[in-house]
Amino acid sequence: MLEKEFNLLEEPWIRVSAMDLAQKEVSLSDALLHAQEYADLSGETPAVDAAILRLLLAMAQTVFYRYNEMGERKALSKENGEHTTEVLERFKAYWELGRFPEKAVKEYMRVSHERFWLFHKETPFYQVPDLQYGTDYGVECLIGNMKESNNKATRHHFSMAEGEALERLGYAEATRWLIHLMAYGVNIKADENAPGSALPVGTGRLGQLGLVAVGENNLFRVLMLNLCALRDGDSAWGEPRPAWEQAVQMEQGVQIPQPDNLPELYTMQSRRVMLKRKDGFVNGFRAAGGDFCSMEDGFHEQMTLWREVKMKKGMQRPVFVPQAHDAAMHAWEEFPALMYGREGGRIPGLVLWIKFLRDENAASLDGLVQFRMVGIAYGDQMRYTYGDCINDSLTLSAGLLSGMWEEWNQYISNEVENCQKVAKVAIGNFAKNMKELLCGGEGKKGDANSGNGIRQTLVRSYFYKIDRAFRAWLAGIRPEEDSREEKQEEWERESYRFARQTVEEFIAMRNINLYACKQREDKKGKSVSITAPQAMNQYIKELWRIYPGIVEGKAASADGAWGR
Repeated sequence: MLEKEFNLLEEPWIRVSAMDLAQKEVSLSDALLHAQEYADLSGETPAVDAAILRLLLAMAQTVFYRYNEMGERKALSKENGEHTTEVLERFKAYWELGRFPEKAVKEYMRVSHERFWLFHKETPFYQVPDLQYGTDYGVECLIGNMKESNNKATRHHFSMAEGEALERLGYAEATRWLIHLMAYGVNIKADENAPGSALPVGTGRLGQLGLVAVGENNLFRVLMLNLCALRDGDSAWGEPRPAWEQAVQMEQGVQIPQPDNLPELYTMQSRRVMLKRKDGFVNGFRAAGGDFCSMEDGFHEQMTLWREVKMKKGMQRPVFVPQAHDAAMHAWEEFPALMYGREGGRIPGLVLWIKFLRDENAASLDGLVQFRMVGIAYGDQMRYTYGDCINDSLTLSAGLLSGMWEEWNQYISNEVENCQKVAKVAIGNFAKNMKELLCGGEGKKGDANSGNGIRQTLVRSYFYKIDRAFRAWLAGIRPEEDSREEKQEEWERESYRFARQTVEEFIAMRNINLYACKQREDKKGKSVSITAPQAMNQYIKELWRIYPGIVEGKAASADGAWGR
């Protein structure tokens, strides 16, 4: 068997879409040298593409920080005293060139060539040679879009992979899943006999983020807009130190400080892995825990949403951690976390970077900007199995990224929160009343006629109705031209209309007797009657509290008392 086999800089393994949408596999060198010719990445899942995007960004930022647009070696770093101006000027030069400088890419690939062999006696890519500890897995466990029950005797696999009977994988596909494993790998138990920490190991880093990336019309522009060449759009990074420039680490469960450069962060080795091969295929692997760093206030991370941890006893100050995506939420519901940090909150460093580019006219950001949200909803609470891939996007006017129009983001965030109030408060109370009418409060938990069952039905219907409308409304906002009051009123009328329509359809479909009357106790223990018209009128009043402009604007001659 060859000691060296399958060099990632030379062999095709990255899946891309050409401009005509044809799918092909290209080498890592090709992906960078011809990035402007490819529409996007097109791996097995969006999570695979996100993991490979981070690898490409690590490579792109390393080249960017070390070579100018002429391909000449001229390093930028905070250690060298470089300031925002120098980084910005280089970004503009790269952007205007429209591609990565060929001389620089080829030179960097030449000096790094030896570290990109998938199989190598001393430095296999993203692996530990001759790993003596950890757990052995079949090749099917490498594939990150498997669904597996907790009962291994009855597990079922639904794979989009191209492996032959899930017993072996070609090197190209195995490489993609290796990078995915490093990014999203499920929790694993530590090997107590291995060197290093014996604590359980969490998921890969991307599995803990609410990952956000910017979309564009070719891969070069995708990489440049996601480059985050300045931390939070403000200061230079440290010297790039991607994993392939560091010594291979052997110990499991090693906590490292937050890297001061993105290539090191993006290529963090969250697992110690050794692929197994036979007859030109990968047929299994061995893995254990690798490196990790604290997520609390980990603001070097640029591509995630953030949430504030509630103050607890003993805490000296608020702490922020990544806000993972919720599979039940639409991307536009995350607008406040993406674009508007309330009262000391944080928005992603990526957004600050794009705002900086927009304000400095460093990139052609005059139309619409698309933010992609990617993640994995793991299959169990302990995150020992893979689950569904989360993949959504949010398109908005580039004008909303300008410092001149930041107040718009507050108003849009308020409208998102109003939609959530409709679901939680107005629909929640209506569902309680309907439970009384339909089953006298006897509905069992999980039953369609229970308060929770009715609420879930109505909330799903309401959000389904407003989803496309809200996306269109948001994408249509032009802060330079539009009146905020008019746009606000436009959306509130839409949301109100859909909210009413949702419960009216529910009453009609359930064929509820409008004259039926039930008795229930109020909060003071007093017996009160409830009918469908009363429940509906109470619901309308709660909508008016959420959207007072609907009443003030005398919007509804037909929006008054209902069903008398």
